[in-house]
Amino acid sequence: MVEKFLLTSLVLALPLAVYIQCFTESEFVFNPLIDTELPQGFTQAKFNSIKPGMTKIHVLQLIPAPENGPKGNHWSYGNDGAALWGDYAWFQFNIHFNQDDKVTQATQTKFHD
Repeated sequence: MVEKFLLTSLVLALPLAVYIQCFTESEFVFNPLIDTELPQGFTQAKFNSIKPGMTKIHVLQLIPAPENGPKGNHWSYGNDGAALWGDYAWFQFNIHFNQDDKVTQATQTKFHD
């Protein structure tokens, strides 16, 4: 009787779990960037190594310029829609520079839209 209850619970819970994980804009735990479109050569590890005070030239040695072109003192990376299946949270990565072309801030934001 207990085995039948557990099997029934699993059969009912599994589709719900798949729906919640794949179609609710949640973060995919095995690959958080699965639904984030990023340029070739961009990795989160390289982005995380960007520190305040670095020059634009040094940043370009780590990651490529934004695909839509650098926009003044603010560079932005990441768009929604990279996952071939499911609809997950996506991330945007931003780098802010001062007038001397040095990094003042590097941030990432998660979107659930």
